[in-house]
Amino acid sequence: MKNILKYILVYISLILIFIITLLISCSFPTKMIHSNISQSADTLIQEGNRKIVYIPYRREKLQFDNYTDALMINTSYSIDSKSPLKSALLARKNYLPEKTKTIEQDNVGELKSSSKYQYHNEVGELKDLVNNDVEESFEYARYWHGYLVFLRPLMLFLNLDTIRVILTIILFVLFIMLFYLLEKRTNIIISIIFSLGLFCVEYFYLGFTLQGVFVFLISMIFSIVILVKKEKWKNEAIMFFIIGMLTNFFDFLTVPMITLGIPLIIVLLLNSKDLKNNLIDMIKLSLLWVLGYGLTWFTKWVLVDVILNRNLISTAIGQIKYRSIGRKYTLNEAIKPNYIYEKLFIYVSMIITVILTILYYKFGKKKIKVSELKEIVPYILIGMMPYIWYGTLKNHSAEHSFFTYRNQLLTIICLNICVYKTLSYFLEKGCE
Repeated sequence: MKNILKYILVYISLILIFIITLLISCSFPTKMIHSNISQSADTLIQEGNRKIVYIPYRREKLQFDNYTDALMINTSYSIDSKSPLKSALLARKNYLPEKTKTIEQDNVGELKSSSKYQYHNEVGELKDLVNNDVEESFEYARYWHGYLVFLRPLMLFLNLDTIRVILTIILFVLFIMLFYLLEKRTNIIISIIFSLGLFCVEYFYLGFTLQGVFVFLISMIFSIVILVKKEKWKNEAIMFFIIGMLTNFFDFLTVPMITLGIPLIIVLLLNSKDLKNNLIDMIKLSLLWVLGYGLTWFTKWVLVDVILNRNLISTAIGQIKYRSIGRKYTLNEAIKPNYIYEKLFIYVSMIITVILTILYYKFGKKKIKVSELKEIVPYILIGMMPYIWYGTLKNHSAEHSFFTYRNQLLTIICLNICVYKTLSYFLEKGCE
Protein backbone atom coordinates (compact mmCIF):
# COMPACT_ATOMS: atom_id res chain seq x y z
CA MET A 1 0.00 0.00 0.00
CA LYS A 2 2.89 2.34 0.80
CA ASN A 3 4.39 1.74 -2.65
CA ILE A 4 1.03 2.27 -4.36
CA LEU A 5 0.57 5.58 -2.56
CA LYS A 6 4.07 6.61 -3.65
CA TYR A 7 3.22 5.99 -7.31
CA ILE A 8 -0.10 7.85 -6.97
CA LEU A 9 1.74 10.81 -5.45
CA VAL A 10 4.32 10.82 -8.25
CA TYR A 11 1.59 10.57 -10.88
CA ILE A 12 -0.46 13.46 -9.43
CA SER A 13 2.65 15.60 -8.91
CA LEU A 14 3.87 15.15 -12.48
CA ILE A 15 0.44 15.81 -14.00
CA LEU A 16 0.24 19.03 -12.00
CA ILE A 17 3.77 19.97 -13.12
CA PHE A 18 2.81 19.28 -16.73
CA ILE A 19 -0.27 21.51 -16.49
CA ILE A 20 1.47 24.32 -14.60
CA THR A 21 4.49 24.45 -16.94
CA LEU A 22 2.18 24.46 -19.98
CA LEU A 23 0.18 27.31 -18.44
CA ILE A 24 3.34 29.32 -17.80
CA SER A 25 4.68 28.76 -21.32
CA CYS A 26 1.30 29.75 -22.82
CA SER A 27 0.83 32.85 -20.70
CA PHE A 28 2.74 35.45 -22.72
CA PRO A 29 1.36 37.07 -25.90
CA THR A 30 2.22 35.50 -29.24
CA LYS A 31 3.38 38.84 -30.63
CA MET A 32 6.46 38.50 -28.40
CA ILE A 33 7.69 35.53 -30.47
CA HIS A 34 6.51 36.74 -33.88
CA SER A 35 9.94 37.78 -35.15
CA ASN A 36 11.68 34.48 -34.37
CA ILE A 37 8.70 32.44 -35.56
CA SER A 38 8.72 34.38 -38.83
CA GLN A 39 12.46 33.77 -39.31
CA SER A 40 11.92 30.08 -38.54
CA ALA A 41 9.13 29.92 -41.11
CA ASP A 42 11.48 31.39 -43.73
CA THR A 43 14.06 28.70 -42.93
CA LEU A 44 11.48 25.94 -43.31
CA ILE A 45 10.13 27.42 -46.56
CA GLN A 46 13.65 27.21 -48.01
CA GLU A 47 14.04 23.59 -46.87
CA GLY A 48 10.53 22.33 -47.65
CA ASN A 49 8.25 19.95 -45.77
CA ARG A 50 10.79 17.16 -46.09
CA LYS A 51 14.31 18.36 -45.30
CA ILE A 52 16.72 16.23 -47.32
CA VAL A 53 20.16 15.75 -45.73
CA TYR A 54 23.09 13.93 -47.30
CA ILE A 55 24.63 11.52 -44.78
CA PRO A 56 28.26 10.94 -45.84
CA TYR A 57 28.80 7.62 -44.08
CA ARG A 58 25.56 6.27 -45.58
CA ARG A 59 26.41 7.75 -48.97
CA GLU A 60 22.75 8.60 -49.40
CA LYS A 61 20.21 11.30 -48.62
CA LEU A 62 17.76 10.92 -45.74
CA GLN A 63 14.52 12.72 -45.07
CA PHE A 64 14.04 14.79 -41.92
CA ASP A 65 10.59 15.79 -40.77
CA ASN A 66 10.20 19.55 -41.28
CA TYR A 67 6.51 18.81 -41.72
CA THR A 68 6.10 18.07 -38.01
CA ASP A 69 8.59 20.75 -36.96
CA ALA A 70 6.44 23.32 -38.77
CA LEU A 71 3.37 21.95 -37.01
CA MET A 72 5.09 22.31 -33.62
CA ILE A 73 6.11 25.91 -34.33
CA ASN A 74 2.64 26.64 -35.71
CA THR A 75 1.07 25.32 -32.49
CA SER A 76 3.46 27.48 -30.46
CA TYR A 77 2.36 30.57 -32.39
CA SER A 78 -1.35 29.67 -32.27
CA ILE A 79 -1.56 29.95 -28.47
CA ASP A 80 -4.04 32.48 -27.15
CA SER A 81 -2.48 33.85 -23.96
CA LYS A 82 -5.89 35.13 -22.79
CA SER A 83 -7.02 31.51 -22.37
CA PRO A 84 -3.76 29.61 -21.76
CA LEU A 85 -5.32 26.44 -20.31
CA LYS A 86 -7.73 26.01 -23.22
CA SER A 87 -4.95 26.75 -25.71
CA ALA A 88 -2.57 24.28 -24.08
CA LEU A 89 -5.15 21.49 -23.93
CA LEU A 90 -6.53 21.91 -27.46
CA ALA A 91 -3.17 22.53 -29.16
CA ARG A 92 -4.66 24.28 -32.17
CA LYS A 93 -2.76 25.14 -35.34
CA ASN A 94 -3.53 28.05 -37.70
CA TYR A 95 -5.30 29.85 -34.87
CA LEU A 96 -5.50 33.63 -34.69
CA PRO A 97 -8.11 34.89 -32.19
CA GLU A 98 -9.48 37.65 -34.40
CA LYS A 99 -8.87 36.02 -37.76
CA THR A 100 -9.94 32.38 -37.45
CA LYS A 101 -13.41 31.64 -38.83
CA THR A 102 -13.69 27.87 -38.40
CA ILE A 103 -12.16 25.41 -35.92
CA GLU A 104 -12.24 21.69 -36.59
CA GLN A 105 -12.00 19.33 -33.63
CA ASP A 106 -9.51 16.47 -33.44
CA ASN A 107 -10.70 13.58 -35.66
CA VAL A 108 -9.57 10.05 -36.45
CA GLY A 109 -7.08 9.94 -39.31
CA GLU A 110 -4.40 12.31 -40.59
CA LEU A 111 -4.36 15.86 -39.22
CA LYS A 112 -5.98 18.02 -41.90
CA SER A 113 -4.46 21.02 -43.63
CA SER A 114 -5.95 24.26 -44.91
CA SER A 115 -8.33 23.75 -47.82
CA LYS A 116 -6.27 26.17 -49.91
CA TYR A 117 -3.69 23.39 -50.31
CA GLN A 118 -4.36 20.29 -52.36
CA TYR A 119 -1.90 18.26 -50.24
CA HIS A 120 -0.62 18.52 -46.68
CA ASN A 121 1.60 21.57 -46.42
CA GLU A 122 2.52 22.35 -42.82
CA VAL A 123 5.41 24.60 -43.84
CA GLY A 124 3.15 26.63 -46.13
CA GLU A 125 0.54 26.90 -43.38
CA LEU A 126 3.14 28.20 -40.93
CA LYS A 127 4.18 30.92 -43.37
CA ASP A 128 0.51 31.83 -43.91
CA LEU A 129 0.00 32.00 -40.15
CA VAL A 130 2.77 34.53 -39.51
CA ASN A 131 1.40 36.56 -42.42
CA ASN A 132 -2.09 36.53 -40.85
CA ASP A 133 -3.43 34.67 -43.86
CA VAL A 134 -5.40 31.84 -42.22
CA GLU A 135 -9.09 31.27 -41.57
CA GLU A 136 -9.31 27.54 -40.78
CA SER A 137 -7.93 26.13 -37.54
CA PHE A 138 -7.49 22.49 -36.49
CA GLU A 139 -7.23 21.00 -33.02
CA TYR A 140 -4.59 18.36 -32.24
CA ALA A 141 -5.65 17.66 -28.68
CA ARG A 142 -4.83 13.94 -28.53
CA TYR A 143 -1.19 14.69 -27.54
CA TRP A 144 0.14 16.68 -24.60
CA HIS A 145 2.48 18.83 -26.77
CA GLY A 146 4.92 19.12 -23.88
CA TYR A 147 7.53 20.63 -26.21
CA LEU A 148 5.64 23.92 -25.76
CA VAL A 149 7.20 24.18 -22.31
CA PHE A 150 10.60 24.74 -23.95
CA LEU A 151 9.84 25.87 -27.50
CA ARG A 152 7.71 28.93 -26.73
CA PRO A 153 10.14 30.43 -24.16
CA LEU A 154 13.09 29.72 -26.46
CA MET A 155 11.33 31.47 -29.32
CA LEU A 156 11.32 34.65 -27.25
CA PHE A 157 15.07 34.90 -27.88
CA LEU A 158 16.04 32.39 -30.59
CA ASN A 159 14.96 31.28 -34.04
CA LEU A 160 14.92 27.71 -35.35
CA ASP A 161 18.47 27.82 -36.74
CA THR A 162 19.94 28.76 -33.36
CA ILE A 163 17.79 26.23 -31.49
CA ARG A 164 19.07 23.51 -33.81
CA VAL A 165 22.67 24.41 -33.01
CA ILE A 166 21.99 24.36 -29.26
CA LEU A 167 20.22 20.99 -29.46
CA THR A 168 23.13 19.52 -31.43
CA ILE A 169 25.61 20.72 -28.81
CA ILE A 170 23.49 19.24 -26.00
CA LEU A 171 23.24 15.90 -27.80
CA PHE A 172 27.01 15.83 -28.32
CA VAL A 173 27.71 16.62 -24.64
CA LEU A 174 25.28 13.90 -23.50
CA PHE A 175 27.00 11.43 -25.85
CA ILE A 176 30.43 12.20 -24.37
CA MET A 177 29.06 11.77 -20.84
CA LEU A 178 27.36 8.47 -21.70
CA PHE A 179 30.46 7.10 -23.44
CA TYR A 180 32.70 7.99 -20.49
CA LEU A 181 30.33 6.55 -17.87
CA LEU A 182 29.74 3.33 -19.82
CA GLU A 183 33.47 2.80 -20.17
CA LYS A 184 33.93 3.50 -16.47
CA ARG A 185 31.07 1.28 -15.26
CA THR A 186 31.41 -1.53 -17.85
CA ASN A 187 34.20 -1.41 -20.45
CA ILE A 188 35.26 0.19 -23.70
CA ILE A 189 33.53 -2.45 -25.87
CA ILE A 190 30.12 -1.67 -24.38
CA SER A 191 30.77 2.05 -24.90
CA ILE A 192 31.65 1.44 -28.53
CA ILE A 193 28.57 -0.77 -29.04
CA PHE A 194 26.31 2.05 -27.80
CA SER A 195 28.23 4.54 -29.97
CA LEU A 196 27.80 2.35 -33.05
CA GLY A 197 24.07 2.11 -32.39
CA LEU A 198 23.65 5.87 -32.03
CA PHE A 199 25.78 6.43 -35.11
CA CYS A 200 23.54 4.07 -37.11
CA VAL A 201 20.37 6.07 -36.36
CA GLU A 202 21.89 9.49 -37.17
CA TYR A 203 22.02 10.57 -33.53
CA PHE A 204 24.35 13.48 -34.30
CA TYR A 205 21.89 14.86 -36.86
CA LEU A 206 18.87 14.77 -34.53
CA GLY A 207 19.44 18.30 -33.31
CA PHE A 208 18.08 19.40 -36.68
CA THR A 209 14.66 17.87 -36.05
CA LEU A 210 12.43 19.07 -33.21
CA GLN A 211 10.09 16.16 -33.93
CA GLY A 212 12.37 13.36 -32.73
CA VAL A 213 14.91 14.96 -30.45
CA PHE A 214 13.00 14.83 -27.14
CA VAL A 215 12.88 11.02 -27.06
CA PHE A 216 16.65 10.85 -27.37
CA LEU A 217 17.21 13.59 -24.80
CA ILE A 218 15.08 11.68 -22.28
CA SER A 219 16.88 8.41 -23.07
CA MET A 220 20.35 9.89 -22.73
CA ILE A 221 19.65 11.90 -19.57
CA PHE A 222 18.08 9.02 -17.68
CA SER A 223 20.74 6.57 -18.88
CA ILE A 224 23.37 8.89 -17.44
CA VAL A 225 21.41 9.18 -14.18
CA ILE A 226 21.25 5.37 -13.90
CA LEU A 227 24.99 5.03 -14.53
CA VAL A 228 25.75 7.61 -11.84
CA LYS A 229 23.11 6.71 -9.23
CA LYS A 230 22.39 2.98 -9.69
CA GLU A 231 23.85 1.86 -6.37
CA LYS A 232 22.77 4.95 -4.45
CA TRP A 233 19.18 4.97 -5.73
CA LYS A 234 17.91 1.45 -5.24
CA ASN A 235 14.33 2.05 -6.43
CA GLU A 236 14.85 2.35 -10.18
CA ALA A 237 11.28 1.06 -10.69
CA ILE A 238 9.73 4.44 -9.97
CA MET A 239 12.25 6.02 -12.34
CA PHE A 240 10.85 3.97 -15.23
CA PHE A 241 7.33 5.05 -14.29
CA ILE A 242 8.52 8.67 -14.47
CA ILE A 243 10.30 8.07 -17.79
CA GLY A 244 7.08 6.69 -19.27
CA MET A 245 5.14 9.76 -18.14
CA LEU A 246 7.73 12.20 -19.47
CA THR A 247 7.92 10.36 -22.79
CA ASN A 248 4.18 10.70 -23.36
CA PHE A 249 4.24 14.35 -22.31
CA PHE A 250 6.89 15.32 -24.86
CA ASP A 251 6.60 12.81 -27.69
CA PHE A 252 4.51 12.63 -30.87
CA LEU A 253 4.56 8.82 -31.09
CA THR A 254 7.90 8.96 -32.91
CA VAL A 255 10.09 6.25 -31.34
CA PRO A 256 8.98 6.27 -27.69
CA MET A 257 10.29 2.75 -27.11
CA ILE A 258 13.82 4.18 -27.10
CA THR A 259 13.18 5.77 -23.70
CA LEU A 260 12.32 2.35 -22.29
CA GLY A 261 14.90 0.21 -24.05
CA ILE A 262 18.12 2.19 -23.61
CA PRO A 263 17.82 2.76 -19.82
CA LEU A 264 16.64 -0.85 -19.47
CA ILE A 265 19.72 -2.20 -21.24
CA ILE A 266 21.95 -0.17 -18.92
CA VAL A 267 20.13 -1.45 -15.82
CA LEU A 268 20.72 -5.03 -17.00
CA LEU A 269 24.38 -4.36 -17.75
CA LEU A 270 24.91 -3.05 -14.22
CA ASN A 271 22.89 -5.79 -12.52
CA SER A 272 24.74 -8.59 -10.76
CA LYS A 273 21.62 -10.78 -10.67
CA ASP A 274 20.92 -14.17 -12.22
CA LEU A 275 18.83 -14.69 -15.35
CA LYS A 276 15.55 -15.20 -13.51
CA ASN A 277 15.86 -11.99 -11.51
CA ASN A 278 17.03 -10.05 -14.58
CA LEU A 279 13.95 -11.19 -16.48
CA ILE A 280 11.74 -10.24 -13.54
CA ASP A 281 13.37 -6.80 -13.45
CA MET A 282 12.96 -6.38 -17.20
CA ILE A 283 9.25 -7.24 -17.09
CA LYS A 284 8.57 -5.11 -14.00
CA LEU A 285 10.37 -2.02 -15.31
CA SER A 286 8.74 -2.37 -18.74
CA LEU A 287 5.25 -2.62 -17.24
CA LEU A 288 5.86 0.44 -15.07
CA TRP A 289 7.04 2.40 -18.11
CA VAL A 290 3.90 1.33 -20.01
CA LEU A 291 1.74 2.26 -17.01
CA GLY A 292 3.29 5.73 -16.77
CA TYR A 293 3.01 6.26 -20.52
CA GLY A 294 -0.59 5.01 -20.77
CA LEU A 295 -1.90 6.81 -17.68
CA THR A 296 -0.41 10.12 -18.83
CA TRP A 297 -1.95 9.80 -22.27
CA PHE A 298 -5.38 8.79 -20.93
CA THR A 299 -5.28 11.67 -18.43
CA LYS A 300 -4.88 14.16 -21.30
CA TRP A 301 -7.97 12.80 -23.03
CA VAL A 302 -9.99 12.93 -19.80
CA LEU A 303 -8.93 16.52 -19.06
CA VAL A 304 -9.98 17.68 -22.53
CA ASP A 305 -13.32 15.84 -22.32
CA VAL A 306 -14.15 17.09 -18.84
CA ILE A 307 -12.92 20.69 -19.10
CA LEU A 308 -13.68 21.43 -22.75
CA ASN A 309 -16.53 19.03 -23.49
CA ARG A 310 -14.84 17.19 -26.37
CA ASN A 311 -15.26 13.52 -27.24
CA LEU A 312 -11.51 12.96 -27.24
CA ILE A 313 -11.38 9.57 -25.54
CA SER A 314 -13.40 8.03 -28.34
CA THR A 315 -11.37 9.89 -30.98
CA ALA A 316 -8.04 8.83 -29.47
CA ILE A 317 -9.04 5.17 -29.25
CA GLY A 318 -10.21 5.36 -32.85
CA GLN A 319 -6.85 6.85 -33.83
CA ILE A 320 -4.98 4.01 -32.13
CA LYS A 321 -7.04 1.53 -34.14
CA TYR A 322 -6.37 3.53 -37.29
CA ARG A 323 -2.61 3.51 -36.71
CA SER A 324 -2.75 -0.23 -36.01
CA ILE A 325 -5.02 -1.50 -38.78
CA GLY A 326 -6.19 1.51 -40.77
CA ARG A 327 -5.10 1.44 -44.44
CA LYS A 328 -4.21 -2.20 -43.90
CA TYR A 329 -0.58 -3.25 -44.21
CA THR A 330 0.88 -6.72 -43.85
CA LEU A 331 3.54 -7.44 -41.24
CA ASN A 332 6.16 -7.56 -43.99
CA GLU A 333 5.03 -4.19 -45.37
CA ALA A 334 5.41 -2.67 -41.89
CA ILE A 335 8.82 -4.18 -41.09
CA LYS A 336 10.60 -4.14 -44.46
CA PRO A 337 10.85 -0.36 -45.06
CA ASN A 338 12.21 0.09 -41.54
CA TYR A 339 14.65 -2.81 -41.79
CA ILE A 340 16.03 -1.56 -45.11
CA TYR A 341 17.36 1.58 -43.41
CA GLU A 342 19.46 -0.47 -40.97
CA LYS A 343 20.19 -3.73 -42.83
CA LEU A 344 23.77 -2.86 -43.81
CA PHE A 345 24.56 -1.24 -40.45
CA ILE A 346 23.40 -4.31 -38.53
CA TYR A 347 25.91 -6.52 -40.34
CA VAL A 348 28.75 -4.00 -40.33
CA SER A 349 28.34 -3.27 -36.61
CA MET A 350 28.43 -7.01 -35.86
CA ILE A 351 31.71 -7.42 -37.77
CA ILE A 352 33.21 -4.45 -35.90
CA THR A 353 32.06 -5.90 -32.57
CA VAL A 354 33.62 -9.30 -33.35
CA ILE A 355 36.98 -7.74 -34.27
CA LEU A 356 37.02 -5.43 -31.24
CA THR A 357 36.00 -8.21 -28.86
CA ILE A 358 38.85 -10.46 -30.02
CA LEU A 359 41.35 -7.62 -29.72
CA TYR A 360 39.98 -6.55 -26.36
CA TYR A 361 40.02 -10.07 -24.98
CA LYS A 362 43.67 -10.41 -25.96
CA PHE A 363 44.90 -6.99 -24.83
CA GLY A 364 42.27 -5.53 -22.49
CA LYS A 365 42.48 -5.57 -18.73
CA LYS A 366 38.86 -4.95 -17.69
CA LYS A 367 36.44 -7.69 -18.76
CA ILE A 368 32.84 -8.63 -18.11
CA LYS A 369 32.66 -12.23 -16.99
CA VAL A 370 30.09 -14.31 -18.87
CA SER A 371 29.36 -17.34 -16.71
CA GLU A 372 26.48 -18.68 -18.83
CA LEU A 373 25.29 -18.04 -22.36
CA LYS A 374 21.72 -17.68 -21.17
CA GLU A 375 22.72 -14.25 -19.81
CA ILE A 376 21.99 -12.90 -23.30
CA VAL A 377 18.26 -13.82 -23.18
CA PRO A 378 17.04 -10.42 -21.83
CA TYR A 379 18.98 -8.61 -24.58
CA ILE A 380 17.43 -10.83 -27.24
CA LEU A 381 13.99 -9.91 -25.92
CA ILE A 382 14.73 -6.16 -25.86
CA GLY A 383 16.22 -6.40 -29.35
CA MET A 384 12.92 -7.83 -30.62
CA MET A 385 10.86 -4.93 -29.21
CA PRO A 386 11.09 -2.74 -32.34
CA TYR A 387 9.65 -5.47 -34.55
CA ILE A 388 6.84 -6.10 -32.08
CA TRP A 389 6.15 -2.35 -32.29
CA TYR A 390 6.13 -2.45 -36.10
CA GLY A 391 3.78 -5.43 -36.06
CA THR A 392 1.42 -3.73 -33.62
CA LEU A 393 1.34 -0.29 -35.30
CA LYS A 394 1.57 -1.47 -38.90
CA ASN A 395 0.01 1.63 -40.44
CA HIS A 396 2.18 4.05 -38.49
CA SER A 397 5.36 2.04 -39.04
CA ALA A 398 4.85 1.61 -42.78
CA GLU A 399 3.92 5.24 -43.50
CA HIS A 400 6.52 6.82 -41.22
CA SER A 401 9.47 4.48 -41.70
CA PHE A 402 11.71 7.51 -42.43
CA PHE A 403 11.83 8.06 -38.66
CA THR A 404 10.38 4.89 -37.05
CA TYR A 405 13.42 2.97 -38.33
CA ARG A 406 15.30 4.48 -35.39
CA ASN A 407 13.51 2.04 -33.08
CA GLN A 408 16.09 -0.45 -34.31
CA LEU A 409 18.68 1.31 -32.18
CA LEU A 410 17.60 -1.22 -29.54
CA THR A 411 18.13 -4.10 -31.96
CA ILE A 412 21.60 -2.96 -32.99
CA ILE A 413 22.80 -2.42 -29.41
CA CYS A 414 21.29 -5.64 -28.05
CA LEU A 415 22.46 -7.76 -30.98
CA ASN A 416 26.02 -6.55 -30.55
CA ILE A 417 25.92 -7.07 -26.78
CA CYS A 418 24.85 -10.66 -27.51
CA VAL A 419 27.72 -11.05 -30.00
CA TYR A 420 30.18 -9.61 -27.50
CA LYS A 421 29.01 -11.75 -24.59
CA THR A 422 28.79 -14.95 -26.68
CA LEU A 423 32.23 -14.49 -28.21
CA SER A 424 33.72 -13.60 -24.81
CA TYR A 425 32.19 -16.74 -23.32
CA PHE A 426 33.74 -19.03 -25.95
CA LEU A 427 37.09 -17.21 -25.87
CA GLU A 428 37.18 -17.65 -22.11
CA LYS A 429 36.17 -21.31 -22.32
CA GLY A 430 38.75 -21.92 -25.02
CA CYS A 431 41.51 -20.60 -22.80
CA GLU A 432 40.61 -22.77 -19.82
